[in-house]
Amino acid sequence: MENNAPFVPPEITDADIEWATELLGLPKNAFLGEDGDDPRKEVLKDMTTFDVSACPGSGKTTLLVAKLAILANKWSHRTSGICVLSHTNAARDEIEKRLGSSAVGRQLLNYPHYIGTIHGFVDQFLALPWLRSKNCPIKIIDTDICQNFRWKYVFFRTSKWSSQMQKILKEKSLRGDKILIQSSDFTLTNVKYGEKTKLYKVMKDSCVLSTEKGYFCFEEMFMWAKELMDTTPSIILTIRKRFPLSFIDEVQDNSDSQTAILQRIFTENGNSAIQQRFGDENQAIYSSPESQSAPGNILPIDEKNKKVLPNSHRFCQHIADLSGPLSMTADTCSLEGHGPKCRHISCYSEDGNHTIFLFDDNSINRVLDAFGHLLIATFSDESLRHGVFTAVGHIHKPKRDEPKPCHVQHYWPDYNPELCKKEPRPSSLLQYIHVGLGKSQRAGISHPAAEKIAEGLFRLAGMSENPTRVSRRGFCHRSVLKALENRPKAKGVYLDLLHSLVVDRNLPTRDEWKAQSPIYYKLASIIAEAPINKPEANSFLQWHEFAAIPQPDEEPTTCMDNIYRYSHDGREVPIRVGSIHSVKGETHTATLVLETYWHKHNLESIFDWICDNNAGCCKKEKRNNPRLKTHYVAMTRPTHLLCLAMKKSCFEDQEGNLNQEKIDKLTERGWKYQVV
Repeated sequence: MENNAPFVPPEITDADIEWATELLGLPKNAFLGEDGDDPRKEVLKDMTTFDVSACPGSGKTTLLVAKLAILANKWSHRTSGICVLSHTNAARDEIEKRLGSSAVGRQLLNYPHYIGTIHGFVDQFLALPWLRSKNCPIKIIDTDICQNFRWKYVFFRTSKWSSQMQKILKEKSLRGDKILIQSSDFTLTNVKYGEKTKLYKVMKDSCVLSTEKGYFCFEEMFMWAKELMDTTPSIILTIRKRFPLSFIDEVQDNSDSQTAILQRIFTENGNSAIQQRFGDENQAIYSSPESQSAPGNILPIDEKNKKVLPNSHRFCQHIADLSGPLSMTADTCSLEGHGPKCRHISCYSEDGNHTIFLFDDNSINRVLDAFGHLLIATFSDESLRHGVFTAVGHIHKPKRDEPKPCHVQHYWPDYNPELCKKEPRPSSLLQYIHVGLGKSQRAGISHPAAEKIAEGLFRLAGMSENPTRVSRRGFCHRSVLKALENRPKAKGVYLDLLHSLVVDRNLPTRDEWKAQSPIYYKLASIIAEAPINKPEANSFLQWHEFAAIPQPDEEPTTCMDNIYRYSHDGREVPIRVGSIHSVKGETHTATLVLETYWHKHNLESIFDWICDNNAGCCKKEKRNNPRLKTHYVAMTRPTHLLCLAMKKSCFEDQEGNLNQEKIDKLTERGWKYQVV
């Protein structure tokens, strides 16, 4: 690759595959199969451009990590590297977890390679260098802080306007309306006001000023990156030389803008880099429910560039048969279940008690108990200790209450939707504390709690009148320490608070929180070097009843971790409750999929697919397509037990009796049913 020589990728041999298998501690035939003809072997060896359509539980991420380990071990280029991109840092986390202590792991995580998010890559190699070349300071890329800056400027400029207009603007701000630009001339996006109106000009000025001060919105960075490529097209070839081999993970979740910019960077107009994309179109659930996959995301690019991993190591063929009909592509309509392979999990029932719970409005609050009772009846004590048990629904935030059930909270009133996200965005500092402590408890280390609490403190600092120092790089906790390094007393107060919360777990009572709030005010103002906006901060620092901490020997009255605990005859099972989106990519021992409402009741709408009467896309009711994808994700999480909760009325005839024909359809498919 050096001296402008064309890039020649390393060759991957059977010996390399054996080496990677041993390095990762996998069975010898993990990538070869019993007969040596597993499609995973071809994915590892092929060094051309192609797409991988991988079914749930196929070991896609492990396969990618193995290939990266082999390539890093054979990499000979000093200034060109491998680029691995996804929506999250899941691939990087997996490499750190599986290869962190090895030499190849350290190589992959450092120069010349890049493993991270799509946005992080675009920022580092395109947007930020371009902004610096324009002499723009870079203080922070944070939409909340940037929007706060812009709206404050708008309020200042319109302070002498009519009270009615000021009220309208305040409502827009509180509603979360964003002031965003779509081009470098600061043309606003999604604004109904004409360009010549006073309000448009004020909003435009707010964007100009925020850019001059160094505050940028997450959503706008692609725009700056595109301007660099338009102005200096040679940057594209420079990046392709820098990264001649790229991998895109979870490609089905790419937005239109992400797909377009990645194609432009790596593959458009000849001299393309080698690009291998991994994903599953059936699990494309992160776009808006109304939208379909972006055209460039559909797997594959064409048939000759397609490789399919149709066999899952997660679940057995029975669960594959129950969930497979919800697939929208032919590749996974014939889903193969080759699992499960969990050493610590054992069922009392060999064929699985895959159950549909039928409930009405009076019994909906007993659905989780019924599921818990089934778990205790199905699994051994050891399995209950080691297993992961979840109950999830498509809609988890209460936006409407009729017709029941609309959302997850209808099954459990104490459920808190803010705490179920993979990376929660709490609405108060107390929620940051509780989320952080929950993450630390699950991980068994204190760092996640300190990091989340520091993140909340930075959020509070971003509410200052002039947040000139609200800038963080890397870990939030380290950034707080850096911001307080010249204020040893404040630094000591911060560390004392962390020690009390994280180490001693002295969670504040209502009265203690009232006394502590001014301390957080003070710390945030020191970080921001400016007074904190009191109305906004007061809301962020308010006490929440859900956060009340029970005294010793006292039963908690509210939910702090979204874990529903069911006990019977001295045995207990914890059930994690959440949204389907929050569990994407996870593996569970048992999963209960809850009926919820989005324009119609979801499971009822796709009942024909559950019964295997339909297959593939729904052309008549387009909303069923995102329903199918979302519930396919949910129904392919468990290794041992799959359950649904549906309205009893869906199975009743006009006289209110169970419709035997519908019940027979379920039992023929292998479902059992239970009236709650």
